[in-house]
Amino acid sequence: MGLTYTDQYANIGPTPEAAAFFNDLPDFIKAQILAQGAPSSLDALKKMADEADYIF
Repeated sequence: MGLTYTDQYANIGPTPEAAAFFNDLPDFIKAQILAQGAPSSLDALKKMADEADYIF
C-alpha cells in the first residue's frame, strides 16, 4: 500500500477567501490552527486566529 501525500493546508476553510486569509497568517499561527483542526467557515477561522497565542 503506497502512501499519499497532500498539502497540509488543503482543507483550510470551505472557500477561497478562507484559504487566502489562512495563507496570509504567520506560520506559528497556522500551526496552532492546524493543531485544533480545520475550521468550518471563514468566520470560525478568523476567530481561531484571533484566539491564537501570539506570544513567542
